[in-house]
Amino acid sequence: MEPEDMEKLFLDQEFDFVMDCIDSVTPKLTLLNTAVKSKSKIISAMGAGGKLDPSKIKISDIANTKECKFAHVVRKRLKAIGVKKGIISVYSEEIQPKSALQLTDGKNYKRSFYGTISYMPALFGLTMASEVIRRLGELK
Repeated sequence: MEPEDMEKLFLDQEFDFVMDCIDSVTPKLTLLNTAVKSKSKIISAMGAGGKLDPSKIKISDIANTKECKFAHVVRKRLKAIGVKKGIISVYSEEIQPKSALQLTDGKNYKRSFYGTISYMPALFGLTMASEVIRRLGELK
């Protein structure tokens, strides 16, 4: 799916909760902005790359994330398009070593990445699932 197709997806369906695990900035911003515009509940995974400590995983509004370089970039770009808060975020306050950053050729909306240990994306996903289930349970 291309970023420009995102609005059609939200027009065609209603979601109880949108769970975003996109790790490239432009497609992530498109999804987040479209979800906010459609007033959909959304939770978004931020940067798990270069992180090793599960005890540093946190949940908060995007406006309150800290020590996550990926969240910083997303937050800055969202602010530029008028979105300052309202996106639940799963992130880590662990600081990655600068040496872990790898550059790419820029294809597929991705200019750089941090290598990711196998269990961190899974823990981010489980944390997201737990938060969604808890919040949906509160609605009943």
